[in-house]
Amino acid sequence: MDTHYKIVIIGAGTGGIMTAAQMLKKDRNLEIAIIDPAKYHYYQPAWTLVGAGAYDYKKTEKPMKELIPEGCTWIKDSVISFEPENNIVLLNNGEKIGYDYLVVACGLVNDLSLIEGLEEAVNKGVVCSNYIDPNYTWECIQNFKGGNAIFTQPTTPIKCGGAPQKIMYLACDYFRRNNLSESANGYFCNSWDSNFWRQKNRRYANGGN
Repeated sequence: MDTHYKIVIIGAGTGGIMTAAQMLKKDRNLEIAIIDPAKYHYYQPAWTLVGAGAYDYKKTEKPMKELIPEGCTWIKDSVISFEPENNIVLLNNGEKIGYDYLVVACGLVNDLSLIEGLEEAVNKGVVCSNYIDPNYTWECIQNFKGGNAIFTQPTTPIKCGGAPQKIMYLACDYFRRNNLSESANGYFCNSWDSNFWRQKNRRYANGGN
């Protein structure tokens, strides 16, 4: 074993950083390592605003080194395997990191292939997502000249349940302010009561309440 820490946290996103900060607030003497290869941290809650042209994408980006809590060791690598029976994680560079306690906060990776046609639609630019490229979402909104704008979200839990509706309302407001009220229809579609949302959001796109 190359190195051992009291607590090892995989992932330096909001979850990992806040966990480390709260633990150190309780006990400054804890030996904590955060493992993450990323150079930058992104504040994703603001990406909906970026997608609507209301916020600068660069302002959501900060160097990771500025956010690692003081007192933590930042290991700039990725984990490729776990050995829970030995309290060990293996890094991409071959190093083994031991721990007494392990926190896994590495987030999610989108697997577009699980929905037939989605990967092709995203790659061809006919579908956009704030969590993939919020700048491109804003580009799509600006280039929209009328027709049906479809917004949707999965019925499974997501990190921000209101985000898909928020970008829809912001987009419809943009359409209204740019004289597209008569030609643009905003639709919110999922497996909930779609008729309710369709009528509600179409009225919103056309300037109603």
